[in-house]
Amino acid sequence: MTSTSGDPQAGSGVPPAPENSATSAVIVVPPEIMEVAVESLGRFFERISGVDRRVLASDLLNPSTPIERAQRLQRYTTLDGKRLLEIGSGFGTNLAVWMKQFHLDAWGIEPGGIGFSSSFQASRRLLEANGLDPSRILDATGENLPFDEASFDIVYSANVLEHTQDPAQVLSEAARVLRPGGVLHFEIPNFLSYYEGHYAVLQPPVLWKPMLPLWVRFVFRRDPAFARTLQTCINPWWCRKAVRRLNRQYPVELLSLGADLFLERLSRPFEFQTEHAAGKLARLIALVQRLNYGNWMGRLIVAMQGFYPIYLTLRRVAVVREQTRE
Repeated sequence: MTSTSGDPQAGSGVPPAPENSATSAVIVVPPEIMEVAVESLGRFFERISGVDRRVLASDLLNPSTPIERAQRLQRYTTLDGKRLLEIGSGFGTNLAVWMKQFHLDAWGIEPGGIGFSSSFQASRRLLEANGLDPSRILDATGENLPFDEASFDIVYSANVLEHTQDPAQVLSEAARVLRPGGVLHFEIPNFLSYYEGHYAVLQPPVLWKPMLPLWVRFVFRRDPAFARTLQTCINPWWCRKAVRRLNRQYPVELLSLGADLFLERLSRPFEFQTEHAAGKLARLIALVQRLNYGNWMGRLIVAMQGFYPIYLTLRRVAVVREQTRE
């Protein structure tokens, strides 16, 4: 299926994909979805950075972001024609772009309960507006995926695991529905980092759960209710431990935690994925890069497990059973 003719972004308030990205992946973003995104960004918290909500919503709905994510995913697997599940499809931009660009047999889940019903309905509306089947996004949670074992070639998630009730159970379910040889790729924050992506501020590494709420309350003098909901236990150590536990159920190979991507990114001119991040951190990053001769600073941050974000990438391993000779 193809999108409607004309300028699909006209009146949407969402910037089109840049010319050097796959322009055929530009999608229709109805204006009402932009409004839902703007409203949702202030429902639970306000960015301490003070960036206008419309800028944040434009970043969230920008069709170039799924292309950048696909390029990272393609380091580990091909995409064309694969069966993919996205855990936490948000407003549906990843699925819409990927189905059009890579002809994926793609599915998504997004909770339809309190706090998430707007994104669930909006994601289905986005698929429908782009001539795609809205029923491919299901009302479900990552802890209980409504799919059979070994159903997907790829299980993907971005900025979702830290919002779940049981991150380890989400990983277990993701591995369960992954086919042997399939790839799991989760983009998640590292709470040992000096950067807090939800509030777009600097922070000390979070060593115990109350730290972030206290930081938000006493340093930035904001309501810490949202910070209390985050799974601040997530860091590279937690990931390695979770993978070891996961191997007791479903054999997997840890391909990367994203330290290699962090070093690559820090060693070259920095390209911000979002406009609000560029405005907030551009000067600091420029200073770091001037001082980062030979990428010594990046290697130090990696050694301290403070790289950001984590790209947890696993491959499910096929179990080879030895045949018993009679």
